[in-house]
Amino acid sequence: MKNLSPILPLLLVFLVSLSGAEMTYDSLPVKVVLFPYREAILSTQIDGVVEKYSFRPGERFRKNDVLLKLDETKYNNDLLRMRSLMKEAELNAAYAKQKWEDNRRLFKEDLQSEIEVMKSELDANVSAERFQTARINYADALLQLAFCTIKAPFDGTVEKHLTREFETVRNGQPLISIIDDNRLLGVMNLPTTWLPKIKIGIPVTFKVNETGSVVTGTVFEIAGRADHRSETIEIKVLLDNAGHRFSAGMSGTLMKVGDGNGK
Repeated sequence: MKNLSPILPLLLVFLVSLSGAEMTYDSLPVKVVLFPYREAILSTQIDGVVEKYSFRPGERFRKNDVLLKLDETKYNNDLLRMRSLMKEAELNAAYAKQKWEDNRRLFKEDLQSEIEVMKSELDANVSAERFQTARINYADALLQLAFCTIKAPFDGTVEKHLTREFETVRNGQPLISIIDDNRLLGVMNLPTTWLPKIKIGIPVTFKVNETGSVVTGTVFEIAGRADHRSETIEIKVLLDNAGHRFSAGMSGTLMKVGDGNGK
């Protein structure tokens, strides 16, 4: 016991520190990180050569704006070829159908054999199927040509180019990364003890460190599972950013949840 006496004061300080940490846990600052409302990496669906990017990284675009184009020469030629083949198949189908109708009429007048009528019917059906195949091939060629133009699926900002102009790209290769930063998601982890009072749509106020601005958004999403190690749960707060005052990647500090402090 005498040997333990010098250690007892340190042990008491350690226990008091732990007790204090538990009591003040909820008062620790909660970090908020801003993420884009949505983001996408757009890839090519064909082989080709990057002809031109319409927007540089950091530039904003509107939905359906052309973000980039691939060289269309090969796909224009394919479309012309498929159009000619489709027209040829259409003419053959019309001729085979007319021949079948003529043979049926001649058969009724005993001027044509039944076997010829059956053969002309088969030829007409085969020609009709070939015409349908040619139409599908033409539609595919039209689609391939459309894939040469990459359009924006939403309003947003170019994050970065993933290849360079004049480079050859392959089907499925990522070309451009874009984000929708007209709205932002403030992502934070709150103590699970707050969970009963956290509801979708309630206001959340936090301060953005980089600008010093105090902003308020609404709870947009609550994680379906809490983190048992930190005893916190992730929530996402939807923040209007139509004026582009804030950038994705900025951070802040939580001030209050709802009308109070969330406790």
